[in-house]
Amino acid sequence: MALDIDGYAVLAAIATVPEVFAEIRPDIARTARALVVKQLKHRALPLARLRLIRRTLGTETFALILDGMTDAEVKAVVARLDRHNATLRTASAAWHRTWLEGLANADEPAEAPKGTRARTAAKKPVAERALGKRPFAATWDGKDRDASAAKGKKKKKD
Repeated sequence: MALDIDGYAVLAAIATVPEVFAEIRPDIARTARALVVKQLKHRALPLARLRLIRRTLGTETFALILDGMTDAEVKAVVARLDRHNATLRTASAAWHRTWLEGLANADEPAEAPKGTRARTAAKKPVAERALGKRPFAATWDGKDRDASAAKGKKKKKD
């Protein structure tokens, strides 16, 4: 059974003495970008963590990582963090990038429209359950009436 390594310790060691790992420098940049993008695309990423990532990486590095993301990835992250924004569907890719940077800085997402959930719930008709009807409410009295009926009849041979 192979033991797992501490990835943070390895990355910290590489960052401490980068000249030892000079041959893999492009791979380190590509891997670091991929890890941050994967974290940004994670479904459970809250807005507070996005802001913490931006603060940890710095403004310039965070902007470079956002520039490396595809338009679809940026749009997906913005749509997940700011669901109630009305301009999301019609906005351009540049707007999505600017808005994601704004959300990471300090801008607040759009508020949910008031009262929309209550109106849609009131319009749904209440379905009548079949289990509440009479045939499903029948109980067994302990007598097997089918067994006696089957004994009395004989099959005819053709």
